[in-house]
Amino acid sequence: MDAIADRAFQEKQHNVSQDETPSLLAVVIDTNPLEWTKLKGVICLKELCKSVLVLLNAHLSLNSGNRVAVLTSSSLNSGPKFLYPDPNDKTYEKRESLLSSDIHRQFKFVDQKIIQELQILLDNEPLNPENQELKGSIAGAMSMALSYINRLTNIEPESTGNTLRAKMLVISISDDSTQQYVPFMNCIFSAQKMKVSIDVCKMGPDSSFLQQASDVTNGVYMLIKNVHGLIQYLTTALFIDPSLRPIMVLPTNSDLDFRASCFVTNKVIDIGSEKATPKTYRYSITEKEKAGRRSAKDVKELPLSGL
Repeated sequence: MDAIADRAFQEKQHNVSQDETPSLLAVVIDTNPLEWTKLKGVICLKELCKSVLVLLNAHLSLNSGNRVAVLTSSSLNSGPKFLYPDPNDKTYEKRESLLSSDIHRQFKFVDQKIIQELQILLDNEPLNPENQELKGSIAGAMSMALSYINRLTNIEPESTGNTLRAKMLVISISDDSTQQYVPFMNCIFSAQKMKVSIDVCKMGPDSSFLQQASDVTNGVYMLIKNVHGLIQYLTTALFIDPSLRPIMVLPTNSDLDFRASCFVTNKVIDIGSEKATPKTYRYSITEKEKAGRRSAKDVKELPLSGL
């Protein structure tokens, strides 16, 4: 009986190696002014910024080599923009190299830079946003974040020898835009190939595109129902390091929406059909070039055998 009890209560030793590789956290903030007006009285951008700064400081305190990047998605004056750091500013990287590896980063410098850039962005917004055209999208900001991640994880380590892991957090308040379906899918597959997990903090209407992004990249999708507990969501469920996720119970979303967007109507559809195109004829590029300034209707269709 003692032998059975010993085997029953014997703890299993998990072969989990401690990985001290620095991590990069890229945060994409949805700054669509038209959508923020709908959340007036519920939460404001200032409160969101406070919670994000707490998250960034917590991430930087875990490892002296950790890095952060903050981007805005859209505005009425400009498209996606880096709040921190400036990817074209080399002084930031020189300043990092002067810091000792035994101390944490200066949180004050990071916080002030983000607040100043965000304030500049808001000051340049027009007073009457109703008749203005929105510039930028979440997909564009995600593309910029992935480009910056690729630069730090693949290009710079070849010269410096310093490796870096990366993950992305998307804070969204906007509804899905069917016109951005293809750019969204390109970002999702790029992040999957780069092994970058995409976590989603969703406020407002649910998003099927971001659900797919988090599911494909092994990320966490959280639909925030109580915005007053935003800082708890950011520092718990959305704070888990990718290296620890295989041994932890992650919050799951059982109601995943895998619907696609129609390329013709730009509407989200449940069932679609693919129209077969005839393979016997196609336009000849050579004949088009010879046609010169003639219109397309004057160019004859040639069979494939004649090309």
